Amino acid sequence: MKQPESTSLYPIKTLRDLILLSTDQYGNRIALQSKQAGAYVPLTYRELLEKVERLACGFFRLGLRKGDRVGLLSENCTEWALCYLAAVGSGLTAVPIDKDLKPPEICHILSYSESKALVCASEFLDALQGLNQDLPHLERIITLKAGNCSDRTYQGLLELGYRQGPGFHAFREAEVDGEDIASIIFTSGTTGSSKAVMLTHRNIAANIMATSQVIALSCEDVVLSVLPLHHTYECTCGFLIPLYQGCSVCHAESLRRIPDNLRETRASVMLGVPLLFETMYRRIEAGIREAGEWKFKTAKLIASGLELLLGAATRRMIFRRLHQNLGGRFRLCISGGAAIDPRISRGFRELGICFIQGYGMTEASPIIAVNRLDRFRDEAAGIALPGVEIKIVDGEILVRGPNIMKGYYRNELATREALQEGWLYTGDLGFVDGKGFLHITGRKKSVIVTPNGKNVYPEEVEYALNQSPYILESVVWGGPEEEPAKVEVQAIVVPRIEVFDRQFGPRGYDEEKVRCILESEIKRCCQSLANYKRVKSFVIRNQEFEKTTTRKIKRYLYTGKPRPITTSGL
Repeated sequence: MKQPESTSLYPIKTLRDLILLSTDQYGNRIALQSKQAGAYVPLTYRELLEKVERLACGFFRLGLRKGDRVGLLSENCTEWALCYLAAVGSGLTAVPIDKDLKPPEICHILSYSESKALVCASEFLDALQGLNQDLPHLERIITLKAGNCSDRTYQGLLELGYRQGPGFHAFREAEVDGEDIASIIFTSGTTGSSKAVMLTHRNIAANIMATSQVIALSCEDVVLSVLPLHHTYECTCGFLIPLYQGCSVCHAESLRRIPDNLRETRASVMLGVPLLFETMYRRIEAGIREAGEWKFKTAKLIASGLELLLGAATRRMIFRRLHQNLGGRFRLCISGGAAIDPRISRGFRELGICFIQGYGMTEASPIIAVNRLDRFRDEAAGIALPGVEIKIVDGEILVRGPNIMKGYYRNELATREALQEGWLYTGDLGFVDGKGFLHITGRKKSVIVTPNGKNVYPEEVEYALNQSPYILESVVWGGPEEEPAKVEVQAIVVPRIEVFDRQFGPRGYDEEKVRCILESEIKRCCQSLANYKRVKSFVIRNQEFEKTTTRKIKRYLYTGKPRPITTSGL
């Protein structure tokens, strides 16, 4: 399918350029919509700029200055988007935070980043109470909705910005350079293995422009934003790129409400992770079976024949009822975060919905390669973006380009390991075929990618498990590798036998008792982690792991072992 005609692309060096120039081009068009009191409330590009300017002024009057960090903690909404744009557009640094993290993890991110302000939904206030003593740098909490607290609210910040006086033009007068850090994104929440990616304005702007060259949207497109905005994939591709191309971004209420929201907004484009699209397609298949599978097979045959004569729109006509149930305009799915079953992407196309997938990582702002609408391979991650170089060294994927991060915040060692002579060592294994398509074959690094695109760092989970007095050491991994859609967090644990001996006596326990205690301990230790990071199954190993001379576990010897037996309740 050919790309739609898009508005002319324009050069930007910073995210402030994006805000100002997109307003110039698309002023009275709808930029953002979120649901309030049961209805979507639109905000035009001009209204967006006005509120962003006033919020920036409010930040300035609270004492924030260039380079200060501002945490953002909330579900997707217009207010989150405006506060992000106000922060980065006025020279502050945004620190997006996963709303699914536990309070200690949130506290760690705020402390490690030395954030001076936190913009958060009111429901997080109770959870954060009592942690302020651990956050000496945090000067202000701003709630997105009014609540029974003494902290400033979003509305109060906005009203502060409307008052004439010093800093009234803080947004327009701010000096923002392409090399300034726009955002710090944490790849992990706890102290066990913190990595905070520093993305500059130049990094993100380059990724926006390069992606827009190959994935053209139209200013008539409506993008339904369903993934969390703290995720770089959604922030860049489901928020900033649509604004750059003049689209309207509508925030979904929840994953459960996606079908309703598609109809209400008449969205035409949606980004997602494989699990989301697989669930969506399974529901479509269930409806097909209910209506009669033979009818569907006949319709596909007719569509395939007529498409050669009448074009791609034929499929939308034949499957008209399905498209009406999706709002009538839904035309494009873009998948990322993990590999998707090619059957799913082909299935959507058979129904008249374009489907492509891409590959990236937070350290690359995030897109590295993406399939094109008119040039794709479902088994491949895509073709490198314009201006992005890919090479394979010893099977590992290396990437170079203007979108590559500045480094890891306060972690020079990790930065030196990841960035060498301008190349980002991704830790992923793969190859580039003769047509230029990048294929991912595995992961050199140990990060676990869950079916919904979440990253789990084994070291973080191991750190939590090893706090138990009953656990000597552990190895955490994701499996099964051969079935990405079923990957879950698994562990191999070595019990601390001397503790069992001391507590029960050498003959006072058996294998069943050890298993029960370890199961209980794993649950307890994982309580401090987000749900998607928790161990779902484990096996017991009665000998210590083999280690290197520097006492590091040779994890590669164990992560390919037979699958653990799932235990009840984990």
